Amino acid sequence: MRKIYLAFLLSLFVSGCVNAPYINQIDLNKTDFSKIEELKHGEACNAVALFILPIETEKSILKATLEADITKIHYIESRNTGLYPIYYEDCVEVYGE
Repeated sequence: MRKIYLAFLLSLFVSGCVNAPYINQIDLNKTDFSKIEELKHGEACNAVALFILPIETEKSILKATLEADITKIHYIESRNTGLYPIYYEDCVEVYGE
């Protein structure tokens, strides 16, 4: 009985681990990808090395739009790259006019 109880608690714990992106989702059927080369591209990253050494710490939509001089945002993407324990980047990419 104890194993069943522990398995139940473990399943509740694991089911709570959900990736909930902070970015609102849009209807991609209404997005015009034919003019994607004409759009400005801004990027802001949070880079970390060895879990604790922050290299660049500000990951915000505002920083990405200001660096690319974007006044109207069309869509936003989020990406993660790198070799996780040693070095990784968590970036926000903004496309717009």
